[in-house]
Amino acid sequence: MRRIIWLGFVLLGLATAAAEDSGALIDKVVAAYGGSAALEKTAAIREEGRVEASMRVGSSGPIVRTYARDSKLRIQIGEPPKFTEVRVLDGTKGWRNGQESTGVSFEAMVLQAARLDLPWLLLKHKFKLVDKGSVERDGRQLRVLELPLENGLLVTAGIDATTGHILFSSGTTKTSTMTFETAYADFRTVKGILFAFKETNLAQGTKTAETILSKIELLKKAPEDAFKP
Repeated sequence: MRRIIWLGFVLLGLATAAAEDSGALIDKVVAAYGGSAALEKTAAIREEGRVEASMRVGSSGPIVRTYARDSKLRIQIGEPPKFTEVRVLDGTKGWRNGQESTGVSFEAMVLQAARLDLPWLLLKHKFKLVDKGSVERDGRQLRVLELPLENGLLVTAGIDATTGHILFSSGTTKTSTMTFETAYADFRTVKGILFAFKETNLAQGTKTAETILSKIELLKKAPEDAFKP
């Protein structure tokens, strides 16, 4: 009985130490991305750039992304006014090219919206994070933290403990357990806030696209019709 109690205290101590260690890592992330006050200003953003699809024909071209808390996203690919693809997420509802989106398609948009606001979400939910240990990526040891989302999905962040930069994120859908991953590079500061201007996207380990951003704007408020199909 004494041994069981002792083991219980040891495990509790390890869990507490891990939580404190994760908290220190998140503090480094927040500092790297501009601080908590600056991250508060990323409640609505607009990004412009170009996406180059690796597999699907017709999915390359100019891209505009508009994001707002909580979990609102609009992605337009192609030249206006006839975009080749339009994806919209408004909390618990989603649409793709005007048609309601469900299942994997909807869950993928939820995960993408979370990835766009990941530094803030890690700070906001720092006590919910699960430490998944370390992984090696491109010769670097990264700490992996997992964040449970309210809709039952999970998103992870691979963090360089030296710089505090999030170098990759991943999420797995519930409907068919597809794993989506994004690697981040070309970090630049916009009005005191750090953003990655290059994203490499993978699905089930296969590269699907590369997005190069040319402009990021911080919005006081997203346009009223931004998240309508």
